[in-house]
Amino acid sequence: MNFKPLSIDDKSIFSEFEYICADYVFSYLFMYRNLYSIKIYYDDKTVIIYSETNNPCFYMPLGDTGHGIDLIVNNFSNKGINATFSKIPEDFIGIFADRNIKLKEDRDSFDYIYRNSDLSGYKTKLYRKQRNNLSNFIQNAAPRYTDNFHNYKNECKEFMYKHYTDPDILGPTSSFIDNIDYFDCKGGIVWEDNEIQAFCIYEKVSQNTVLSHVELTNNNHRGVHAYLINEMSSRIDEEYINKEDDVGLPGLRRFKMTYNPCSMIKKYTSYND
Repeated sequence: MNFKPLSIDDKSIFSEFEYICADYVFSYLFMYRNLYSIKIYYDDKTVIIYSETNNPCFYMPLGDTGHGIDLIVNNFSNKGINATFSKIPEDFIGIFADRNIKLKEDRDSFDYIYRNSDLSGYKTKLYRKQRNNLSNFIQNAAPRYTDNFHNYKNECKEFMYKHYTDPDILGPTSSFIDNIDYFDCKGGIVWEDNEIQAFCIYEKVSQNTVLSHVELTNNNHRGVHAYLINEMSSRIDEEYINKEDDVGLPGLRRFKMTYNPCSMIKKYTSYND
């Protein structure tokens, strides 16, 4: 099995597969290809994704999943290595169980799914905090939202480098913006006067779901995120928004939970006794 680094030229390989969860959307994989050292192998039956990080692992093979699992297990067992599988959606765990591969929940990789009507309305008591923050931001900042992100790509990158320092955010987002024209993404910008205060990038991934790739805000302004999400959601026709996982960061988990997901896409990882 010869693995090669994921590149933009591999987009067509993934086009035949239906949406499963964020981890298997090509744009998501491309965005994080360097951070997670993503490599792929493919044949006429399956596509295998391999993350060559400090804790290397295989994602669930796409296409003929059973064929892909068997290829991995047989190839690595011949080398005396137990292959680790990760990002396995709950609907597919039976294929692994049939092969006596033991799995456990991986809470850090659960996708957060939100009902779009909840975020565009903030109507119930569950969204009292968002309503208050939204009102505060509108009164104090007089913001406006535009959906012409593609006209201000460089300005959005400048905003990001001004307000963020985490390389795990800067690297993937910058690379994604540089290649955004390869993808069918939309985006919006929050302005105060002529200054960018937030921006978002999202993509339709199924008939009823949008995947939110990027939501970056100037956190010196109370309520800017509530405003960004409210405006973005009001322009989305799909029923659900997938806001990806929290990668196990406690602060990010608390923040995502405050927006009251309607469901989670559970994922599993394999383990050895």
